[in-house]
Amino acid sequence: MFGRYDEVLRVPAFRKAELISLLARIPQYGFGVTLTLHVVQTLGMSYTAAGVVAAVYTVAAAIAAPWRGRLLDRLGLRRTLLPSLIVVPVVWGVAPFLPYWLLIVACAVGGLFSLPLFSLIRQIIVAAAPEGARRTALSLDSVLVEINFMIGPLLAILAVTSFGTRPTLIALTVLSSLGGATLALVNPPLIAAKEGGDTDPLPAPPRREWLSPSVLGVYGAVLSAGIILSGTDVALVAALRTFDRTELLGLVITVWCAGSAVGGLVYGAWHRSIPAPYLLIGLAALTLPVAAAPNVPAIFMIVAVSGLFCAPLISATVDEVSGRVPESVRGEAMGWHGSALTAGSSLGPPIIGLVLDTFGWRAGFLATGGIGLVVAVAVLMISQRRVLAAS
Repeated sequence: MFGRYDEVLRVPAFRKAELISLLARIPQYGFGVTLTLHVVQTLGMSYTAAGVVAAVYTVAAAIAAPWRGRLLDRLGLRRTLLPSLIVVPVVWGVAPFLPYWLLIVACAVGGLFSLPLFSLIRQIIVAAAPEGARRTALSLDSVLVEINFMIGPLLAILAVTSFGTRPTLIALTVLSSLGGATLALVNPPLIAAKEGGDTDPLPAPPRREWLSPSVLGVYGAVLSAGIILSGTDVALVAALRTFDRTELLGLVITVWCAGSAVGGLVYGAWHRSIPAPYLLIGLAALTLPVAAAPNVPAIFMIVAVSGLFCAPLISATVDEVSGRVPESVRGEAMGWHGSALTAGSSLGPPIIGLVLDTFGWRAGFLATGGIGLVVAVAVLMISQRRVLAAS
């Protein structure tokens, strides 16, 4: 069953991309928690103030993602990454020493020029994957992302404890920039080689020709996935606070990520693809039972099961978007994919937080799962109309 991974791991471009991504992604996953600790501990501000800083950075990155993706399509990898490799180290070399309001400005600039590593790595993987093995390659990448997500914040917190937030922010920036510079140096192809080895950019069709209802439906599923994942984070905090076991939050999230990694491995080895709306239904439906958990061990078990659908869902959406748009606009399309996920991750905490404040933690999980189910049904209805119209 898992022999499909041998075919993917034998591809040199895939191995190079994943090794480089380790250098870049782990620091990026540790950046958020370090920035929060910097605002709260070093600057002595509130968690609300830290949330504003994180939101400014996230929104700026989401706005820039499609534009950066379009540059990848038109200019190639090196010319697109060069401004980031100059601006980002300068901004984050100065930002840790700025007062709060100037830090917000720095976060906006840093977000606009942030390295688009996540969508870029997946674009490289899609181009490098052997015929028929794209889903397996993307699933393996999602598993590695989950591992990075578990390692990054842990290493960042250890560094903050030992050296403080300012040196940690600078170190994370240096490591991430080294990953980006290595990618630019290696310069892997972003589109599959045609006959004769040609990987030159192709003419890009107008956006109205490829931004179809089916592609928008996938973006809707991605947006919903972001709401579910970030909403679950917030609801888990509320649940563990109710049970007076907040010290177990890191362990619960680790179990959730481990479930996602297992799901990703199984999905990548599976003999067929599963449409993203069905995976979204699975994730949403298995989030709902957390609301009925009578104790913390039950939360652990249910979260582990619901996590099985996280990595497969993200892999399926990347696979569907990359397969439904021309190669010449894949960078921009993946940029919109990243923006949809970022937007969902930004919307989840305030929406679910309002539910938590009004109705309690159990309602938070019900709302999180309910949103996912509604969006999944809507996407399926759009898909069904498309099939009927085609017939």
